[in-house]
Amino acid sequence: MPAEDSRRLRAADLFSGAGGLSLGFLQAGFEVVAAVEIDACSAATYRELHERAAPGQAVKVHEQDICDIDFRQFRGEMDAVIGGPPCQPWSLGGLRQGHLDARDGIPQFARALWEAAPPAFLMENVAGLAKGATGPAFQLILDVLAGKLPLATLLGERVPDEARLSYRVNWKVLQAADYGVPQNRQRLFIVGTAHGVEFEWPVPTHGPGRSCAHVPAGTVLGLTPVGEPNPSIVTYASRPSLRPGAYHGQVFNGGGRPIDLSKPAPTLLASMGGNKTPWVDIAGVVPGYHAHLSGGGEPRTGHVPGARRITVLEAAALQSFPLWARFSGARSAQYRQVGNAVPPLLAEALGRSLAEALTLQR
Repeated sequence: MPAEDSRRLRAADLFSGAGGLSLGFLQAGFEVVAAVEIDACSAATYRELHERAAPGQAVKVHEQDICDIDFRQFRGEMDAVIGGPPCQPWSLGGLRQGHLDARDGIPQFARALWEAAPPAFLMENVAGLAKGATGPAFQLILDVLAGKLPLATLLGERVPDEARLSYRVNWKVLQAADYGVPQNRQRLFIVGTAHGVEFEWPVPTHGPGRSCAHVPAGTVLGLTPVGEPNPSIVTYASRPSLRPGAYHGQVFNGGGRPIDLSKPAPTLLASMGGNKTPWVDIAGVVPGYHAHLSGGGEPRTGHVPGARRITVLEAAALQSFPLWARFSGARSAQYRQVGNAVPPLLAEALGRSLAEALTLQR
């Protein structure tokens, strides 16, 4: 980039979802000028959030299959391509079919980099991508992004045999709670930079031994629900499975667990909704019931008194979305958008580090 280029840094967000990554990058000083999201509800949410977060900054939301977009139209126009390709192919909760899964968006993300040729990129995915059985596939992805293997390794005949990327690639698993998010959420980030762009990972700001303590869930959750209440009830499990901690184990029915308001919330999942939604223990039943069972007491039956599932807006707050954020679609679609999102506070920390690297290179 020429030294006299004083415009704002520009980014395109691929597989943007509701826009958590974009919101963070906007706060970090980027202008997000393009987004790609095939899901209609997520795209509608993205448009509204972007309009409120960055009034006057136009964004083109491509509500279509990413396979149908020619990213050469963005060549020379983008400082960074960011995004979270669908993680189901690599999730510990899924079949982990990787590149054999039709939902795998990583090859299309790589194609976008080759066609748009931005100076930097940031890719988000599940931490499990770098672990266990998917380790060799993860290394293959890194090698393609770094140009050690041809792009055709991921895309086959979609690109010329000689096509290669040439980024300096770094990756790291970050804990969202370490950056002020009131939720324990580990996510993998891969950052690639062109020659001359020196990226440094953001320094954690919260947690033991740091300037700020982890933010507890109770800072955004209380006795009274915020937003439309979730009507799903909470009942006692007939065959409880205990763990050492009162808020762990399977003591209550449903996939949604009780939240300890004195600590960051457990990881919010895209499968939230109904009895898979975490809940608030208004009556303080959880510690006493855990002690009751640990002492050999008989399991209880029926509804758990005072238990209430968290609302969509409360789930969004646990992801660090602003209080004014609203989500489109049915309640299940809204929970899914929240659970799939990158926490904006974590995205902002990454965006600031990337902005600093790109600015120094100008």
